[in-house]
Amino acid sequence: MVRKRGIGRYSLLLAAVGMIAMCVVAFIMQPEKPLTGNLGICLPSPNLWNINPVASWIINTVLLGCVAAGGFFMNRTYNFIRSTEPVLPVMFLILAGSCPWITYNLCASTLLCVVNLLSLSVLFSTYKSSNATQEMFTIATLMSVGSMFQYAFIPMILPYIIGAIMMKAFRVKECLALLMGLIAPYWVGIGLGLIGLDSFKLPDFSNFFIDFTQTSERYILMVSVGLAIFVGAVLALNNSIKLYAGNSQVNAMNMCITILGGVSIICVVVDFSNMIAYLATLFFTVAVQVANLCALWNIKKEWLVVFVPGMIYLALFILAILT
Repeated sequence: MVRKRGIGRYSLLLAAVGMIAMCVVAFIMQPEKPLTGNLGICLPSPNLWNINPVASWIINTVLLGCVAAGGFFMNRTYNFIRSTEPVLPVMFLILAGSCPWITYNLCASTLLCVVNLLSLSVLFSTYKSSNATQEMFTIATLMSVGSMFQYAFIPMILPYIIGAIMMKAFRVKECLALLMGLIAPYWVGIGLGLIGLDSFKLPDFSNFFIDFTQTSERYILMVSVGLAIFVGAVLALNNSIKLYAGNSQVNAMNMCITILGGVSIICVVVDFSNMIAYLATLFFTVAVQVANLCALWNIKKEWLVVFVPGMIYLALFILAILT
């Protein structure tokens, strides 16, 4: 019998140390800032928040670590990945840490990923629920508040509508709760005078090709994102073969994550100038697909599945920093 060489706590520790090291380097080297405008609907976007640079970096790094840990414990609760190996957090830490544009300070990409993780956890609890109005209201409220600061939260509502349908928990009353959740934050903000009507405006759409002063940095980012999209798409199709024949609840939960990844890909392509905002969420969904690959197909050398892409993304990180 061949001994399975899995991903253990030492691999997780190594990934965490590596991610922190890359975050430190990104903070020191300060990569080019692709987001220069105000991308909120009525409030300043995170790239304009007046936060101490060190505090901003610490908060962002901690939140990325919380996403990795949250994904691991969410799986312990809902078991959407049929394995206790920490492949998901290890892969996410590597992918997120390798992108200096989302690690050098607090950014919308990290915040959107945190909100998506919370929303997924809420959505998973609604499976075949006879009344999921509170959960849908919560998800919609989170996305609505986020959209005040970054319009990238708006398209993220669609995966949860489709996801609720797949979880068999979306009816007329849930639809009304969703609409109320979307309206409530703006209604309260305007009613209390926290948001003035003159604050509403179209976001400042930046030019991706102009904001990157160095062409090489742009190409490195495109390679990194393109590779993640390709691997995520291939693995999603591959894993769906096994998931379709398995437990219906597990299949539904994984389909929700796949749809979230698909919408993230569409947003990266369509909303190209604001692509950074969707990357952390994209990396999380890819990490789930890698973890499912190891669990569903009984990969004997899980460490190799993580090590190879880890080295590739480490090389891309070094190139991005040195150029």
